[in-house]
Amino acid sequence: MYYRLYPLLAFLLLFACGDSADMPQRDFPYMAVVESLEAARETTITTRRFKQPDLQPLIQQLPATFTVDTAGRSVENRPLWRVRWGSGKTTVLLWSQMHGDEPTATAALFDLFNWLSSTDTTLADLRTTLDQQLQLTFLPMLNPDGAARYARRNALGIDLNRDALHLTSPEARLLKAERDRLDADWGFNLHDQSTYYGAGFPSTKSCALSILAPAFDWEKSVSDKREDAMQLIARMDRIWQRDIPGQVGRYNDDFEPRAFGDNLQKWGTRTILIESGGLRDDPEKQVIRRLNLLALIAGLHSIATGEYEDYAQEDYFAIPENKFNGMHDLRLEKVTLERPDGDFLMDIAFRRSERSLPPDFRDYTSRGYVSDVGDLHTFGAYVDVREEGLRARPGRALPGVHDSLAIHQLDPRALYKRGYTAVVGTSWQLRHPMEDQLTILPPNGTADTLVAPGHRPDLLLYDQADQLWGVVIDGRLRKP
Repeated sequence: MYYRLYPLLAFLLLFACGDSADMPQRDFPYMAVVESLEAARETTITTRRFKQPDLQPLIQQLPATFTVDTAGRSVENRPLWRVRWGSGKTTVLLWSQMHGDEPTATAALFDLFNWLSSTDTTLADLRTTLDQQLQLTFLPMLNPDGAARYARRNALGIDLNRDALHLTSPEARLLKAERDRLDADWGFNLHDQSTYYGAGFPSTKSCALSILAPAFDWEKSVSDKREDAMQLIARMDRIWQRDIPGQVGRYNDDFEPRAFGDNLQKWGTRTILIESGGLRDDPEKQVIRRLNLLALIAGLHSIATGEYEDYAQEDYFAIPENKFNGMHDLRLEKVTLERPDGDFLMDIAFRRSERSLPPDFRDYTSRGYVSDVGDLHTFGAYVDVREEGLRARPGRALPGVHDSLAIHQLDPRALYKRGYTAVVGTSWQLRHPMEDQLTILPPNGTADTLVAPGHRPDLLLYDQADQLWGVVIDGRLRKP
């Protein structure tokens, strides 16, 4: 009886072989892609506070494989660029920086432009697959007016990610028009989030990246297309785990009826939200920028080949939820705080606040402050101090007023021994060579000695032998 099956088996084998010859290679060349990323980095972008004029020459230099035009104008009449690449049937819409102070993915998109236009033959087959299978449309820096001020909202004061229905803003109207023009199969909604999100609860690590397949209704229903987005996210998470294990979080999927991601999912576009968070020693998010690029290449490959279908909803939901305010910059665990009213054993944590500086908003100041006190064992920290038996005493300001040269000549270690951590200057100092060793106060300034949330004390840390162990200056730990 088996001989009767031979013709059928031969037919199926022939069919399978013919089909596989026409299909793109599903295996993602991970190591080769990783090795290609540094060469693709756009070297003119090195910080977070770049502006649209910085990108103009990069747009103008894109090769002929890209189609570039101005698809609209912002409230303040800045151009809204549309960049297109690829000749395939599957349409993918990618937009970045709809919040002007969320630039990481914009830098990653310009890295991706470089990667797509590379003439290196090592990954020629992968680029050919993307070109033949996908039609990519990019809207980089969707909110150039906000970017000019390094501000979240646009020039009307509107949060573009809450303007998906009213479409008051020209930037929002362009995004909606592009989605409709393409009837986009896939959408990548690229953002930044606070560096203080933690991965899971209790948080032990920062959330370097958060992802979400947004809900499209209050019930958080899972349609076939939303499930596709979940599967693709699971694939991207698998890639990220090689570099940042345990540092990817799943964003809260409560339905937001005004948001673009939720509505794109509702309109039939499989939507993936990526939020760039924080990593230790990566203040300008340049490492996270590279991880964005890696995941975008892997995600596009997965769409082009159908590889995401190898993953399941369960893989997506296994990603831990990101924890809002789950991280601090510095945490001192179980230190004894000396106060006038007694000694108290507690955890003390610090974060930093930034203030962008006019007129061009390319520079900023950063100040440390006490973010919480008490039992903080469920939080994580970029720097965690667990030295047993430490005692903390607030630092004081050196008497008198000192000019810049006099401050430069001070011996910080000698001042620490006398209980001083701050000095009053004759003028306000934006940058000073001693600012990482002493808090430099403005004229008539006083040292904050209250260790409570929102306050900005310096701390002298002493060990059990009452020897100076460390100093917290402006929210940063120093070893004397």
